[in-house]
Amino acid sequence: MTPADMQTPVPISQSNRLQLVDEQGQRHHDGLDATGRGAIDGVLRVQSLMLSGAGQQCALNRYQMALVAAHGGGILEPAASERHAYRPLYQDVAYSQRFQLMPGACDQLFMAHNPELLLIAIRDPRPATTFFGDGDLEPVPFEEGQGRVQRGFYHAAKRLYERVSTCLNNDFGGHKVLMCGHGASGAIALILGQMLRHRDVQLYTYGAPRAGDAAFVRASQSLAHYRMVHHHDLLPSLPGSWMTTRLSTYHGHATQRFNHTPPELGVFVAGLSALTGELYQHHGALCHFMPLASGLEGSHLVWAPTSDIVTQHALSLLVFERLRDRPECDGMVGIGLGESLGVDSYVASSWVALQRSQVALEAREPEVTEALIKAVDLAFEHIAQQLRRRYQAVVSQVDADRHEQERMINLLMRELSRLHITRQRLYDMRFKVPCVDEVYGDCTQQS
Repeated sequence: MTPADMQTPVPISQSNRLQLVDEQGQRHHDGLDATGRGAIDGVLRVQSLMLSGAGQQCALNRYQMALVAAHGGGILEPAASERHAYRPLYQDVAYSQRFQLMPGACDQLFMAHNPELLLIAIRDPRPATTFFGDGDLEPVPFEEGQGRVQRGFYHAAKRLYERVSTCLNNDFGGHKVLMCGHGASGAIALILGQMLRHRDVQLYTYGAPRAGDAAFVRASQSLAHYRMVHHHDLLPSLPGSWMTTRLSTYHGHATQRFNHTPPELGVFVAGLSALTGELYQHHGALCHFMPLASGLEGSHLVWAPTSDIVTQHALSLLVFERLRDRPECDGMVGIGLGESLGVDSYVASSWVALQRSQVALEAREPEVTEALIKAVDLAFEHIAQQLRRRYQAVVSQVDADRHEQERMINLLMRELSRLHITRQRLYDMRFKVPCVDEVYGDCTQQS
């Protein structure tokens, strides 16, 4: 599937829908009516949202939870989901095993449950930019644990905590918790998940900004958090020290546009984050969706790069474009931060990734083609050569400010090191064949 295909909704056809079987190998879908309900052998059955409760990330959950983050209860039943461009995968279960809406939901919170799983979606209706005012940006102590967290996200999480914890304590103490959020709601979900750290919580976030400092992140390592980031999404780079840095700081050696590379790998702005790291840090296992306009079949990567050239692409591109227009602006706040990519972008990317993993699993082949690996690696080699030339140019300057020269040398050396690690991860993908658990989790009874 090409990047162009990713922008076009691709409904899931009946042929693509997973079909579960019972212990006798009998399919049940044919006995269900258009609403997903029916009786087979005297037992009332229904199609219910398919989700894995296994304690590891899987392609199925990435897609399904993206839909939950986008639509909440609008996807619980097949008949209700027909109006959406992307539709969930369902499994045939006994009526008592279905997902049911829970009372007490509100604009910020969606909850549903089956006998094993509690499904929670944080859906704060406020624009993401409302959380980045001067008051909300201030870090405050995380009273329920260690470290400091962003004030705005923290207050939003505290407003939801009592409602969620009451449900868990009263009726669902033994349930596994699957929680999700998109954009700013993802940051709120992270803090809420750490408040619930004594529960079995699995968190899926999509385009979430940073929420806590290094101490908070270290104390939250036991929280299973799968962090989806789209290559063209600016919001995951927020908040950052660069937000109040004069753009003219990034002139000269700090900016680089690369030649002989795809547009998605063409820009680097050094120093967008401090050498020692930002106050606010990212938490969780990164899953980076990187489309490539190379014309190659399946030209996208789903991976965990370390290079700022990849992970900070959206921000670097914005800085690069703004430098000519308003170089004296006091940071990106002054020119507008923009909003996160819509959650539909993450739904589309997750759907493409699920399709590709299904094909790779069936064919027993890597998810990434050899042609794509070679094309991306060649681009990285061109980038490395240009970074080394820039490094030599900085080193050879005899009349440069010594402090600024050392800063740029360190920044370039750091990026070359991260680029090397990223290329190694690319090479590892050449031989990585997905297993069933990585695609479907514990939903492995597909025919």
